[in-house]
Amino acid sequence: MFLATASVKRPVAMSALLIGLTLLGIYSFFKMGLELMPKVDIPYITIVTVFPGASPEQIETDIAKRIEDRMMTLEGLKHISSTCMENACQTLLEFNLGTDVDVAATDVREKLDLARADMPEDVEDPKVLKFDVNSKPVANLALTGQTTVEELYDYADNYLRDKLTVVDGVADAELIGGAKREVQILIDREKLAARGLSTLDVVYTVNSAIKTIPVGRIKELGTEISVEFSGDVSHIDNLKELEISNKSDGRIIFLKDIAEIKMATADLRQIAFFENEPCIAIKIIKRSDANAVATVENLQNSIAKISATLPAGWKLNWVSDDARFIQANASSAWDNIFQGILLTALILFLFLYNFKILLIAGITMPLNIVIGFFFMQYLNYTLNLSTLISIGLSVGILVTNSLVVLEAIMKRFAETGDAKKAAIEGTSASTVPVLASSGTNIVVLFPIANMGSMVGMFLKPLATTMLIMTAVSLFLSFTIIPLLSSILLKKDTNESGLLKKLEAGFNKGFSWVTQRYMDLITMAQNSMGISAFFIIAFVLLMAQALSLAPLVGGGFMPTADMGNITIKLEFPTSYGLEQTRLRTLEAVRLARTLPDVSSILSGIGKVDGGFGRSSEGVYLAEVKLRIADKDKRSISIDEFLAKTKAIFSNFTDAIVTISIPSPAGGSDAPLQVEFSGENLNILDQIATTVKSEAEDIAGFTSMDTTVRTGKKKIKVTPKRNVLSESQMAAVNLGTALRGNVEGLKAATFKKGDRNYDIVVKFAENEGSEQVKEFSFAGKDGKQIALTNFGQLDQVIAPIQIIRKDKQRISKFESYLSASLPMGKAMNYVNDFAKKAMPVGYEFNARGQVEMMHDAQMNLAEAAVIAVVLVLLTLAAIMESFMMPAIILLAVPPMLIGMLWALYLTGYSISIFVIMGGVMLIGIVVNNAILMLEEYNNLVAEGSLPKRQALVQACGASLRPVMMITLAAVLGMLPMAFGSGIGSELRTDIGIASAGGILSSAIISMFLVPIVFNLFLRDKTDQA
Repeated sequence: MFLATASVKRPVAMSALLIGLTLLGIYSFFKMGLELMPKVDIPYITIVTVFPGASPEQIETDIAKRIEDRMMTLEGLKHISSTCMENACQTLLEFNLGTDVDVAATDVREKLDLARADMPEDVEDPKVLKFDVNSKPVANLALTGQTTVEELYDYADNYLRDKLTVVDGVADAELIGGAKREVQILIDREKLAARGLSTLDVVYTVNSAIKTIPVGRIKELGTEISVEFSGDVSHIDNLKELEISNKSDGRIIFLKDIAEIKMATADLRQIAFFENEPCIAIKIIKRSDANAVATVENLQNSIAKISATLPAGWKLNWVSDDARFIQANASSAWDNIFQGILLTALILFLFLYNFKILLIAGITMPLNIVIGFFFMQYLNYTLNLSTLISIGLSVGILVTNSLVVLEAIMKRFAETGDAKKAAIEGTSASTVPVLASSGTNIVVLFPIANMGSMVGMFLKPLATTMLIMTAVSLFLSFTIIPLLSSILLKKDTNESGLLKKLEAGFNKGFSWVTQRYMDLITMAQNSMGISAFFIIAFVLLMAQALSLAPLVGGGFMPTADMGNITIKLEFPTSYGLEQTRLRTLEAVRLARTLPDVSSILSGIGKVDGGFGRSSEGVYLAEVKLRIADKDKRSISIDEFLAKTKAIFSNFTDAIVTISIPSPAGGSDAPLQVEFSGENLNILDQIATTVKSEAEDIAGFTSMDTTVRTGKKKIKVTPKRNVLSESQMAAVNLGTALRGNVEGLKAATFKKGDRNYDIVVKFAENEGSEQVKEFSFAGKDGKQIALTNFGQLDQVIAPIQIIRKDKQRISKFESYLSASLPMGKAMNYVNDFAKKAMPVGYEFNARGQVEMMHDAQMNLAEAAVIAVVLVLLTLAAIMESFMMPAIILLAVPPMLIGMLWALYLTGYSISIFVIMGGVMLIGIVVNNAILMLEEYNNLVAEGSLPKRQALVQACGASLRPVMMITLAAVLGMLPMAFGSGIGSELRTDIGIASAGGILSSAIISMFLVPIVFNLFLRDKTDQA
């Protein structure tokens, strides 16, 4: 072996290379970012369009459909969905995987410019937002003070936001609660009517009078002088003197005669509370390429300076952040990794009783990880959930190559006594099994790294990191192992030491175990009945284990205990902002009775969803609980969730949804089903029926549908013949009505470097009867009541309209308890939906169910490809197709251990567990490879018949197999049974992988030789 020879004969050169790679790895480690999730480019784009005062039906017609029509021609578009609410439309564009989101966002903006021309003038410019899992809120702040919310918002919007967004790593500071300031011209309707005017007259006057116009340039003596017409006013009081009308009788009507002019806050639709105190909630959103932990640290350092500049009595409260969880999660993962290294080292010592060998292995394992950092950082990977799981899994597995090489070197050293010769010959002798072992590990990772689903984007860093660690392990096995062995191994002349006695006792006991194992294999060779019994027993055991799969169930991802609980409150649509505020404060007081609650931040008017979406309405509220970290409280997050649900079980007149937010942001229900068809009423009936059926099944929790009671609406239908006689355009009437109620922007008031909208509207009165009392000037100047120009009808209008792929849909969604796996829950919903749906209607699973299904299909494909690649790799190395086929018998027993381990510990088959199973395909075959490679060597020597050679190979390989298996299992145990912060995200894959490796090792050590024996034909047999 070239590398081994070079390492032994040129130790300085090889040491220099290894030290250089180690230094590069250490340097890369400090350059790598620390994140919760890997950096992925999720192909989702959200368009948010605001139309103040518009109903969901109007927004559907004037905005949603127009945007959808333009966007349907986008290349790579998979789905388009719109949510039409009061005042706003959210359009979510889902593109096919592989679509460049930056290019897609540019195309969306171009299409949006075309659609904008078709929208009403009062629609605000749409905002295009790319969803980035790493560009998410990393901290929540709350600005409180002994002043009004209006003053707080004005300060936060114009001063505080600027100070926060210049902090290194911060992309934006989103404000919740309060509204922008504006100049309001509040018209006295009686005075306006008495003078024969309308709001449009006031709007036209203000718009014509308040404007700055660049006139141009003039030349004077070779120089240029700019000319500007400055029609702006320096103070809002100047607006009072504007002439609205100059009557023929000489009467001049000033703005002050009919209106009050003041600086005020726009119509308040959102408010926030920190505990019971009004506040401005501030979400700190980091840049996608910024380090989350570093960003939070920078922000904390800046807060102290910012707080010193706040007005007296004001306070910038630090509510929560993700840095503590991310750091603690990483720290817990590293603890598991170092514990795994220690346990693996102890196993090596138990088998070898050699401190020098222990030192070699102890150096190799951490060095493997450190050098891997260099290649991870080169690929721009961060230390996150995926990469840390991969490193944790690799601890016990990657020592396999080192053990095989060390075992071979020790065997040669015992024979020759020459360390250098033993290092070269031992490494060369182990080349084939090490290459076969690493080759199978590597080839199974390629299908995972190239999965096409969205989940595959999160799993790619995991698979690639494992591939890097495997490749580095292979390199170190052929370099540092022989290098250190040639230097450290010395002939031990002390035969009476304690270690020698312990080693002799262990070897004696192990020899007895080995002989009994060989006797069992011999018995199976000599008796077809025993062989058949074992094979039948294995088949039955396999069938029994597979029967556990429905009981274990499937899930998407384990729940992350980040110390956050979200309570969503949806009150009747008739609720106004004040009534919602009172009920929300009632919920806050209720939540305060819960144990371990650190802080409560609540918002009214806006509720966050997944993938950058949100729902808006004054009847909606969201209460966010920050509770003590996992290591500082006595109950689990699930137990706390159950307590919260119990306390809110009697919270009346509201739909209460209590959930644990996703690490990727938002708290959408994991199970979502969409029903589509022609008739919306029938769709609502289907959704309601499914919900009713699900209520009888234990495990469905916080169920909901999109079926809602509508909201009262006054619909004004123009009487066109009357309007025609009065020479009034219908559009002018509608615009004047909007001016009366919502208000119309007439101009802009400038003060310093700030701009304020000048809004004209009626002074606010309560009561719906006032609408029919609105009056407008006829062609003779006399006031005519609105009822003469239009018909007023009070109707019930939907509060929200949801569309998917250009048609209306209804949805059913539910959270699930731990006792009901997602796969089983979806089977129930399938049965309910099929019974309730008439012909021509269909349903589709969305959200985590859809992603889980796509991921399972992709992982199944990856598993098939992995098995084929393992077979081909082994066939190429062993120059045989039969032996690789026999070796693959080690794969099915893996499932027995995985399913039993999950069943006994109460975990479900998550995406990580399935991926771990695919990765184990390349790992569990290592034991069989060692066994059959030893068999090949004995047969090549020609000293033993094939059957006897097989028995001897089984005995000779038992020791390394047990070392490899125990090292791999014990290396995973800290991850499998870890209890630190974030450990719940790694536990299931650790338990399943450890169980799979253990069961495969035990069963395959009998199954492989017994089945292989059936194909052996010695010369004596042929005779």
